[in-house]
Amino acid sequence: MRTTVDPPDETPRPPIGLLLRRLDRLINQRFETTLGTRGVTRRQWQLLNVLAKRPAGLGEMNAAVAPFLDQAAGETVERHLAPLVESGAVTVNDDTYELSDSGRELFDSLSEQVRATRELTVRGLADWEYDRTISTLQTMIGNLEGGQ
Repeated sequence: MRTTVDPPDETPRPPIGLLLRRLDRLINQRFETTLGTRGVTRRQWQLLNVLAKRPAGLGEMNAAVAPFLDQAAGETVERHLAPLVESGAVTVNDDTYELSDSGRELFDSLSEQVRATRELTVRGLADWEYDRTISTLQTMIGNLEGGQ
């Protein structure tokens, strides 16, 4: 088992928390650049992604993006959804939201750029390496969530 203390004969490795924070910051910066050219935030992209599959109510959209919202700061789906409705990318009828034609065009054009960003992020990783990384991170999360 590896600890954060390396034996003297190994090159020191940075703490995993530092690497995770750096990766998260870089992913966020890349998405901000990609989406920002079209005036879309990352949360709005997530909502567009939900609505690209099918029309949805606030409950479904909340469930999809809740893990990414800063609820302690009062961040809500409605806050991110309102500009999409105001711009005409999303329409609302009887509490059901769906992409308009212009919203579908926006989603389709951004999809290509987002796909390229995701491919860049995992470039050089074999499928099994990616799967192992995900499994390892889930194990660490489980350890800390259930640990004393």
